[in-house]
Amino acid sequence: MRVILRKLYRHQVLNEEEYANLMHYAEDLRNSSPQSYALFYERFAAILYQDYYTCLPRFAHGIDDLYEYLLKNPNLVAELNSNSFSIEMFPSYLHEYLQSTYADGIMATSILPTLEFIKPDNDAIFNLPEPRSKSLICKYESGNPYKEKGLKSHFERIGSYSFVSRLQSIRYLRGSKASADKIEIVSSDCLGGIFTNKEKSIYYYIFLTENDPAKALNACRVLNGALYGNYVEE
Repeated sequence: MRVILRKLYRHQVLNEEEYANLMHYAEDLRNSSPQSYALFYERFAAILYQDYYTCLPRFAHGIDDLYEYLLKNPNLVAELNSNSFSIEMFPSYLHEYLQSTYADGIMATSILPTLEFIKPDNDAIFNLPEPRSKSLICKYESGNPYKEKGLKSHFERIGSYSFVSRLQSIRYLRGSKASADKIEIVSSDCLGGIFTNKEKSIYYYIFLTENDPAKALNACRVLNGALYGNYVEE
């Protein structure tokens, strides 16, 4: 592993096997030695994102889990707009992330701007597809989650949202890479996304837990807002 870490630190290209071994190593550290993982994260997270578009999770539960919780509790979003609040208002599994991210105190202005899109129009209920009842399914080309660098971590982030039932890479974009990654509506129970790493752009499907056009639109808004800071209207 020292050879791989040395190459990573020097921004030398890792081959497919080296990259896979590195991801397994990071996952093992995160599960078995939080302190060692914290050091690994501080040293290599930025390099992995820059060179391989791979997002390492800093905490067991992070920003996407916060979004998921607020989406399930829309009344809390309204309350946060008008009142001060503390970490104790959130479930314990979010405390480590919140304490680290908002060390000087949580401010609604820090969290809510990226959640403006979940405000229901005309006071209607903001409905999302129901939470999945089975384990998330991820399908990769050649059955290899590490074949395309960064795709596994991207799928894991999307899969943290309970309204996603299955993720599947489909094809490569021909010609040049996409100008911007995005998520769009394919059908009333399926979204399509574009993921770009340093080498190519990959098109993939996001299958939802329900077949409902209004809920598919809301799911598309949530994912675009969380991942890219924007949302679609149609």
